[in-house]
Amino acid sequence: MNNDYVISQKEVIRQIKDSIQKGQGRASFVKMRSDYENDDETCLTSVAFISKDIAKAISEKIIQPLKNIEPDHFYYSHELLHLTIKNIRTVYKPLLFNESDVVKVSQLFTEIVPAFKFLTFTFEDLILFPTSVSLIGYCNEALRNLVLALDSGLRKISVPDNKKYFSDTVFFGNITLCRLTHEPSLSFQNKVKDLENIYIGAADVQTIHLITCNSVCSTKTRKIIGTYQLS
Repeated sequence: MNNDYVISQKEVIRQIKDSIQKGQGRASFVKMRSDYENDDETCLTSVAFISKDIAKAISEKIIQPLKNIEPDHFYYSHELLHLTIKNIRTVYKPLLFNESDVVKVSQLFTEIVPAFKFLTFTFEDLILFPTSVSLIGYCNEALRNLVLALDSGLRKISVPDNKKYFSDTVFFGNITLCRLTHEPSLSFQNKVKDLENIYIGAADVQTIHLITCNSVCSTKTRKIIGTYQLS
């Protein structure tokens, strides 16, 4: 995948890494905690679940090597791995949304998502955020068009996305692989650096799920509100 939008995505990732190193990041991050599995804060978001082959490659090539260095962080199992498409309300307690909001957002997704074609993501490049490690999913302008349409719709129904982003026009997919429970060691950081240009593979996304869940999408907290098919 090589087009101008992907080039823009890669440039944003470079800027994010620079800003994190300088401590200047303005984006929203899940706060660090010791127990993510039992986290009772809840978000409203839309995701695509990862295919078994991609999940297996992620686990073998990235998660296990990091786990070998520092096993006490929270690492995502196969069933928890997901690609965030569009956040709506970030994790918080009490909830930053109500049942009426959920109904309106589901209706909006029903109207908007089928009007867009399926998305093809290329999963490559690892990034160490302040409280997590993520694999980036690059996609062409189809992702931008979908996200902007959803953003506009969410504002119109008075349930705007409350997350802060590095860019309001350049979007990318994100698969969180690890949530940090403490400041990572230098060995851990160096391993992420060693793996930062890794290539995992490509996959089509045809189904988007609107869900509520905690910060790690635990199956104990996950509730699927609706499922929507891209054309």
